[in-house]
Amino acid sequence: MIDAIREMPGVFAIVDKNLAVISHSKEWDAALLTAFTSLSENSGMLRVKFDRAFKKATLGENSYFIEDLPHKQTRYKYKFSRIDEDPCLVMIQQVLLTRPKDYRKELLLQETNKVADIGFWEYNIVTDQIYWSEVTRKIHEVPEDYVPNLEDGVNFYKEGENRERITRAVQRGVETGEPWNGDFAIVTYTGKEIFVNARGKAEFEEGKCVRLVGTFQDITERVNRSLKLKSSEEQFRLAFENSPIGFLILKVEELQVLRSNEAFQELIKYDEEQLRDRKLTDFFTSEDFDRYHLKFQNLLQGKISKIEGEYFFKDSFGDILTCSMFASMIYDANGQPKELIVQIQDVTELKKKREEVDRFVEVTTDQNTRLINFAHIVSHNLRSHTSNISMLLNFLKAEEDEGEREVQLDMLNQASDMLNETIDHLNEVVSVDIDVKDKEELDLNGYINNAERSLRGLIVNANFKVYNQVPEGFKVYAVPAYIESILLNLFTNAIKYRDPKKKSWLQISADSKKGYTILSVSDNGLGIDLKRYGDRVFGLYKTFHKHSDARGLGLYMTQSQVQVMGGSIDVKSKVGEGTTFIIKLHEKD
Repeated sequence: MIDAIREMPGVFAIVDKNLAVISHSKEWDAALLTAFTSLSENSGMLRVKFDRAFKKATLGENSYFIEDLPHKQTRYKYKFSRIDEDPCLVMIQQVLLTRPKDYRKELLLQETNKVADIGFWEYNIVTDQIYWSEVTRKIHEVPEDYVPNLEDGVNFYKEGENRERITRAVQRGVETGEPWNGDFAIVTYTGKEIFVNARGKAEFEEGKCVRLVGTFQDITERVNRSLKLKSSEEQFRLAFENSPIGFLILKVEELQVLRSNEAFQELIKYDEEQLRDRKLTDFFTSEDFDRYHLKFQNLLQGKISKIEGEYFFKDSFGDILTCSMFASMIYDANGQPKELIVQIQDVTELKKKREEVDRFVEVTTDQNTRLINFAHIVSHNLRSHTSNISMLLNFLKAEEDEGEREVQLDMLNQASDMLNETIDHLNEVVSVDIDVKDKEELDLNGYINNAERSLRGLIVNANFKVYNQVPEGFKVYAVPAYIESILLNLFTNAIKYRDPKKKSWLQISADSKKGYTILSVSDNGLGIDLKRYGDRVFGLYKTFHKHSDARGLGLYMTQSQVQVMGGSIDVKSKVGEGTTFIIKLHEKD
């Protein structure tokens, strides 16, 4: 054989284990071994492939490697086989795989598959050789020197159903020519589990299968997306079917019901079959139809991204329900509106409870206000009465004239009566049922005179003058306890903060304008610096003069009582000239 090989066509050489050429064909190029075994930079990887294939051959294994020559647009395959064991002789055969005319097509196919990230493979049944493209090798994560074989190629498929399925597909292809196309799980060379699409077909010559070819594509990302989508769809399905909140899926434009869950069916009192032919607009109340419909049109046109809030719906019996609604659009892969999803929850009872809570808070706030007013009347108004009585008693003790003593005793009786009236008003203030509806039509002059009598001792002692310019019979619509407290506060403030350098006075007047009673109370006292204290005049515990009796409660309580009665109070003042308080109350509710 060694002698005969010289006459054989093709490129052959027989070498010993030291790579000494024993024999070769006429076409063998002596420079080949030098190219394979050189240490140049360009031939480094080629030498690795050569050495590995040659070593396998010396051990009795058939092996090969591929040499690609892009500059010559050719590709060669070098096959190694041991022909003698002792001494060890190896035959090296060079086979031209790709000629220049086919190289460009093959190169273009490879580049196209790289861009598409699709690998291809080939199995030559006659030679029992497998070829994997660069992308195919990359998907399998094999090292650069890895040489695939049929058994290993099948074993990359995950053990069990995946491996059994690809085995059956290949067998059918070989036996019947049926092509295959399927998604499989494989375990890469590095142990990573991924998903691939594997396609293949068989080629026949004279009725016999000689070659298998196919493509290989990593579809892990697509499969994971699909799994996530399925998981999301399943979670949505469970939420849709089991949620206590009503869910609707509507057709875009027509707002026709495509699907509804049991919660919505129970809410609206229709079964699923009855809802199929209905539109969401069928449940709108007639009064709100235009407003609802406009919102949904804006949502469909992309002018708004969602609809949320409380809306009224009517059920199959015509009953009106207060519902919390949230609506949003579902888009397809191209960003086009696909469906509308609407969540509807009956909050009728919740709204009633909320209103009850609001009423409770309102009542509690009113109770607190009345308690504060009660405390103020106790601490301030009663003190005004006791100070007045104490002052009158001092006058009585010092008075020797019987006629004057009679006058002062009469004033004490009046002060005592005013104290009893204030105590009666305290009962009204803490009464559970008192509110702004308990305002009465009162004779304003009578309350002004009572306030003046209640403070007679203080007025006389301060040499203070009250000018009442309110017309006889003038009526004010107010809570008796509050109008008394307001007048006492303003009177005592005028006395307390009078200017000791001049004769002090207070003037009170009233008028009716456009359904309101305007009460004006002016004095010529010390006045308030409004530029400095204007935003704090009616604040709690705010004082503006150094007076030993100042507590900062009077004006705060006056404003509070005026506001409880639905009115307002304003102030005008100038330091050294005096102050005017203007109270505005409704003539009627």
